[in-house]
Amino acid sequence: KELDVCRRELKTFRKELDNLVEQMAEMGTEVVDAKNKVSVYSRRLNEVEQELNSTQELNVNLQEQLRNSLEKQKQANSSTTQAMKQMQSELGRVVSDSGALRSNLVELESRQDKCEGKVVEMITNTKEYANLLEEAQTTIQTLR
Repeated sequence: KELDVCRRELKTFRKELDNLVEQMAEMGTEVVDAKNKVSVYSRRLNEVEQELNSTQELNVNLQEQLRNSLEKQKQANSSTTQAMKQMQSELGRVVSDSGALRSNLVELESRQDKCEGKVVEMITNTKEYANLLEEAQTTIQTLR
């Protein structure tokens, strides 16, 4: 009887051991699977980190290009503003000079009108003087 009890206990013990071995085998497989998954995740993480580093480098390069572009734009704006101010100044000077020239032309026209009047008067006076000289000459010749 005791031997049968021992055999049953041993049989039960073996079943439990077989179950335990089976469970341990499954656990071993699960550990290998988990290890493989961790390896895959680790590789993917490395890839993501490399992509992130590449993206950061690209971002730095783009920021540098943007900074350079903004600096060039500021310089261009400054040059354009300076050129516009200079053109406005020159345009103001041209308008001022144009006004002065117009004023001078009006003054010259007025003087020319006066001179023409005096020339006409001189011509009239010269003709009158010539007539007087002729009359005087005729009077002198008649008196002789």
